[in-house]
Amino acid sequence: MKSVVRSIWLWAIAIAVFKLWAVAHLPIRASIAFHDNLRYVITATNLLRGNVPYGELTLVRQPGYPGFILLSYWLGLPLRISQEFLYLGAGLFLATAIDRWLPKRWLTLLFFAIYALAPFSYHWNRQTLQEVLYLPLTATILAGLLNLLKDVESERLFFQDSLGLGIALALFWNTRPEGIWIVPIVALTYGVIAIRSRLQNLRKLLYAAVFSIAPVIFVTSTFAFVNYLQYGLYNTYDLKSPGLTAAYSSLRRVSPERHRPQIAVPQATREEIYAVSPSFRRLQDSLEIEIDRGWRKVSCDMGICDDYAAGVFFWALRDAVEDEGYYRSALETEGFYQQIAREVDTACDRNLLRCKAQDFASFVPSLSTEILQPWLYGIARLSYNLTTSSLPLKLDSGVEDIELRQQYYAKITREPADFFQRRQQLFDRFKDGVVTVVSRSYQLAFPVLLGLAVLGFLVELVCFRDSRLIPLWLSGILLFCIVVRVVLVAYVDVTSWSVDRGDRYLRPVLPSLWLLMCIGVSYLESRWRSLKFSHPFHRVR
Repeated sequence: MKSVVRSIWLWAIAIAVFKLWAVAHLPIRASIAFHDNLRYVITATNLLRGNVPYGELTLVRQPGYPGFILLSYWLGLPLRISQEFLYLGAGLFLATAIDRWLPKRWLTLLFFAIYALAPFSYHWNRQTLQEVLYLPLTATILAGLLNLLKDVESERLFFQDSLGLGIALALFWNTRPEGIWIVPIVALTYGVIAIRSRLQNLRKLLYAAVFSIAPVIFVTSTFAFVNYLQYGLYNTYDLKSPGLTAAYSSLRRVSPERHRPQIAVPQATREEIYAVSPSFRRLQDSLEIEIDRGWRKVSCDMGICDDYAAGVFFWALRDAVEDEGYYRSALETEGFYQQIAREVDTACDRNLLRCKAQDFASFVPSLSTEILQPWLYGIARLSYNLTTSSLPLKLDSGVEDIELRQQYYAKITREPADFFQRRQQLFDRFKDGVVTVVSRSYQLAFPVLLGLAVLGFLVELVCFRDSRLIPLWLSGILLFCIVVRVVLVAYVDVTSWSVDRGDRYLRPVLPSLWLLMCIGVSYLESRWRSLKFSHPFHRVR
């Protein structure tokens, strides 16, 4: 038995080593996206230099991913290799967690092969986006939850799992702004534990919850305190700034009857606000621009050409404030946003504007009946897209501009600016061929495995009253993780920001899908074996 266990993990390590070999020649996918991909690289470089002056984009992104880039630099590793190590390490951790639930070890190896060799990962892990961190962190959280469910009887292991989960949640919470979506999954897991233990030993559950929450509070508070010492502003990034959230919330209060899906503050509403808010009026020239300029063009490229899309207006507002010179210091910026909020709220109180009550969450779009149908359609469309999201293979290098790479990427990523040119070497082209063959095999096998998994779940539901090695409620938790994410992304798509196929925002829950596939195959295999060996022919033999 020990030799079987050892061989499974040796095969898993062999897959990981192959993946590292297969990506070693692939360069970082450089980008000119100044507010996105490139922004994280610039932020990490600024952190390396220390004493970063305040500006419009200083705190525009959360600190988690720039901090990871900086850590990779301090460790002396090329960023693309660090990101691959993180991806594979999280996959191995999740494999060890699901191995405790799966009845056959070859299913554990199947999961890790699906995870490690997914074609999309050959370009995904070479980007400079926070999602590169988000997917392995999601996998780590899932592993923590699986271990929690298994270690309920051991107080030491249970608390240890809770603390590990809390550390992963702390990094997760400070990587992307919508981290709240993971809370229902964690809460559901603790709820299942409470129900299965019949609400006994609630004190242990409470302590475990504290262990999971405390690291989130500590890490987030540390980031906020560092920003306070540096800029006088106690928050982790701009979206949490009291002034900006107050101003945006006040603008969204006005003329709610004009609100429509994907447009938060229409032009007619802005014109009304200009008339009563001297501070907001200063931004008029920067906001009311031609359709082929700035953020108006970005909005039009997303399909909203007659105004600013809701997700775009946030950026346009910040740029307009920068154009007026109010991003010289954090306190000055806060004061200006607060002044806009006071002027708009005063106009609302005096009935100079038609206003609704303040929203509970400033940046969360309001729910209305008119978005229900496109929202449901978006959920169905994105659910299907998730099943194919891991299949595209891209081996490109991104922007092949040596000057850009030398200026921004070379030092902090520890990758020579001309590294992408070496891909013309014969051996590297051979490696591209190997990756292509492996990925093509993956693309052919994946739909078959997905179909077998679906069939396995259908058979298991038919045999609902029978005993099973893997409880259905475990699959329910994993499915709930997917549903929460898909519903959230679909809501953003119809209210704020077109997500297109949604790959960037859906891929963090791919580990849940892959786990479900292996569980479904396990169900099918066990039912097939029980049917096969219950046949009279086999009983005679």
